[in-house]
Amino acid sequence: MIESLLKEMLPGETVLLVGPRYSLPLSRGTFFLLKGMKRRYILCFHDQGHLPFPFEPLVSRAFRGEEVALYPFHWDTYEALGSFFPHLRPVPGEKRPSFGCGDRLGLVSCAHLEALERFPVFPVIAQQSPRELEKTHRTFRDVLLGAVWGVLESGYRSPFGADADHIKGEEHLKEARACGFSMYTLDLSDEVDRTVFGWEAKALQERYETLKTEEREVFLRYRGREWRLSSGVTISFSEERLLTLVLAYLPAVKKVEYFHALLEEGGFPFDLEVSLDEGEVETSPEAHFFVAEELHRRGVDFQSIAPRFPGSFEKAIDYVGEKETLASALRAHALITGNIGGYRLSLHSGSDKFSIYPLFFRETKGVFHVKTSGTSWLASLSTVAEVHPEFFRTVYAIAYETLEENLKAYALSLERNDVPPHLQGIPDSELSRFCFSHPKIRQLLHIAYGAILDRVGEELYGILFKAEKKHFAKVRENIERHLHTLFSKE
Repeated sequence: MIESLLKEMLPGETVLLVGPRYSLPLSRGTFFLLKGMKRRYILCFHDQGHLPFPFEPLVSRAFRGEEVALYPFHWDTYEALGSFFPHLRPVPGEKRPSFGCGDRLGLVSCAHLEALERFPVFPVIAQQSPRELEKTHRTFRDVLLGAVWGVLESGYRSPFGADADHIKGEEHLKEARACGFSMYTLDLSDEVDRTVFGWEAKALQERYETLKTEEREVFLRYRGREWRLSSGVTISFSEERLLTLVLAYLPAVKKVEYFHALLEEGGFPFDLEVSLDEGEVETSPEAHFFVAEELHRRGVDFQSIAPRFPGSFEKAIDYVGEKETLASALRAHALITGNIGGYRLSLHSGSDKFSIYPLFFRETKGVFHVKTSGTSWLASLSTVAEVHPEFFRTVYAIAYETLEENLKAYALSLERNDVPPHLQGIPDSELSRFCFSHPKIRQLLHIAYGAILDRVGEELYGILFKAEKKHFAKVRENIERHLHTLFSKE
């Protein structure tokens, strides 16, 4: 019945009926979800003369005593649905572990939710950074719409979060705030002056003589003080060490304070994450304590902090480093959060760090946030490799050709001679296994999404649309593997 109706209402367009049927409140009718290769629709059945939404449909028909109206799924539709179904609006996280899933294609939030709802985590399913928005030519609205569609398609009715990730500029902060994002990760890499960690004592003394008023006040506030934490740990600073921390981190503290005030102007609750993980300088327990304590003193309520942990957390591959050193650092940072905070430790570049997940869970005692993103993009490309090997070879060629340009946005130990220049000699049946078990090829493909989408994005979307069942299964199984390992506690 609906199929013949759709042929009339959407001639020449292939669409799929997905998800459950929804009933609108106050007997306004029912609606179904329709999905095309890149377009999404709401198909409403309602009483004649009583449109369910405050704007005109694309097309409507009388049908068996009802009216059938077809609406595009866009921002106005989302806002109208949000007034009927409050669970479609993102909210701040709950007091439990949280797990973020980026969706660069805007296709797989349904698969993410199917995995996440099996575990005791708060799901953050709209997670994107300005860098990713630029490379995918999307907006924060697009990201949230993709996530909400996943909520509808999966039938999920519990709370979820939306993370405006790695925000540096005020413009992006306000854009995400206007969309109603519920989490803001502030990337402070431009504010932390890491050069001071290499200064000699003479240079520090000269800088001390020229401290600005606020710098001096902060320095004097911490000088000579001690904080006794549980487990017999004491936080104290030598004058030289304290001066270094003030010079390095005070600009970052002030940036968080300013952005926090901007977010409060929005008038709605939000989660705030402080990101110190970019760059090569490890975040010491003293630096963590100084930033957290100073933010609290300024009335800034934040829910998570992402230190720069020891070792290597490169994209698309497992952790590289000494696990005992990492365990010791995690223990110290977790001790600080437990003593002065009620906030979580956050693991960035958390995709595919399988070897340390149980360690991370144990040392944080399950009080954490984990971010993943590119791992789902790789699951999408793995699907392509299996269902359309010839096209995947084209994707690989684009990634290889644009490697140097793609590396500009990512800090990876990846060089051109680390990966083969082509995939000749690899049988079609072996493409997926060969490429996605090769750490350097994974990195090559991980960072190439912008170039790939620019050149062959339409074809990529078309292939994944036709292979949706396999695509969703791969994404779901990959996230489930992450969570199973994380909660294994071994």
